[in-house]
Amino acid sequence: MNRTSSSPHLRDGIPQDADALIALDSVAAIDPSRAMQIGDWLARGGVQVAEQNGRAVGYLVIHHHFFGEAFIEMLMVAHAQRGQGIGTALLLQAIAMHGRRKLFTSTNASNIGMQRLLAASGFIDSGIVHGLDEGDPELIYRFAGA
Repeated sequence: MNRTSSSPHLRDGIPQDADALIALDSVAAIDPSRAMQIGDWLARGGVQVAEQNGRAVGYLVIHHHFFGEAFIEMLMVAHAQRGQGIGTALLLQAIAMHGRRKLFTSTNASNIGMQRLLAASGFIDSGIVHGLDEGDPELIYRFAGA
């Protein structure tokens, strides 16, 4: 695992970030609807962008439509920058912004890397949803500090 000594710069996302976030998003490369979704997230707000050397390397999206609670809808780090603490920095930012209240997120059962990141960042199991992705249940997590 490559660790970098330089922490990413985190800032609020703006609509002009769309192209950069689409370029780093591994799903957008295979699902054109993700590009539209990224544009919608940026227009709505609640997006945190991680930059290194002036370049977007990750992003996180939070909304409050999960029973009125803060929910991390998306956490994406550019493939080449994974394992460098960018996801952790984005999660810590979300915790700093929302962790005193309830903060939830989810990931597929097959996404072991995200499960490890969530556990290391203080999130605990909170439930499971079957049927969203056939054969790959969605695991719900809650920040334990809330």
